[in-house]
Parts: sequence; structure tokens; C-alpha cells
Amino acid sequence: MRKCVLFTNEKTLYSFLIPKVKKENLQNIVDEFLFNLNLNLQAEGFSIDIISKVMLEYQEIGFAKTASKYVLGSMNELTFQYEYLILHREGGIENARMLGVNKHINRTIMRGIKYLHPIEALHDLLLGARQPRPNLSTSEF
Repeated sequence: MRKCVLFTNEKTLYSFLIPKVKKENLQNIVDEFLFNLNLNLQAEGFSIDIISKVMLEYQEIGFAKTASKYVLGSMNELTFQYEYLILHREGGIENARMLGVNKHINRTIMRGIKYLHPIEALHDLLLGARQPRPNLSTSEF
């Protein structure tokens, strides 16, 4: 049986879903996380320098269930949005273009981060609020 794994940063609510994860891949969840984080950051247009810096920060990783009700509530909402997008717009998990779906999700305004888009909050965190924010349009759909 394959599962999906949702990763959400508690500061930015930037999220990505890894579909069809095999049970044996859960044993190497850190590698799955880093590989998919790298892919998603590339798809978002972050420079190799920024991506390398982020990867260095994740040399030691720990995963835990969140104690934050706002993060948990946000993740529940994101799960609903992923389900809708994958089933109704992408035609199912087998057809889903996950980088595009993840990009779309991160352009949804989230109350938990003061009505910003997660990609804006991530951009501000990584590059500073003074830098121009990314284009919020998506052409994947």
C-alpha cells in the first residue's frame, strides 16, 4: 500500500505533498524530504545558492507531530485542497503533476500567516521581505 506524505513548514506554511510513498521509503523519510524539497524549491524559481543554503540547514532533521493548533488546522485545510485538486483537476493521483499542484497550493492565502501566500512567506524568510516577491500566477492548470 502506498501513502501520501504532507510536509508543512510551521513558520511559512509552505507545503508539499509526496504521493505514492512506499512503506520502505518511509524508512528513508529524510532522503525523500530533501529530494522533494529541492525539486519544489527549483520549481518555485529559487536560485541554486539559496537551495544549497537551505539544504545545508537541513543536515540534521527531526520530524514530529505539531503541537500547534493553527499548523494542524492549516494542514487539515491543505489536505482537503490537495484532495480536491488531485481528484477533480488532475484526474487522480496517477495523472497528477505534483510540482504544479504543490505550486498551486502554496499560492493560497492562509490566515495562519497573516493572510499571506505560503510562497510569499517562504520568500520573505529565505530572501528577506525587501526583495521583490515571486509571481503568484501558475500556469500548470
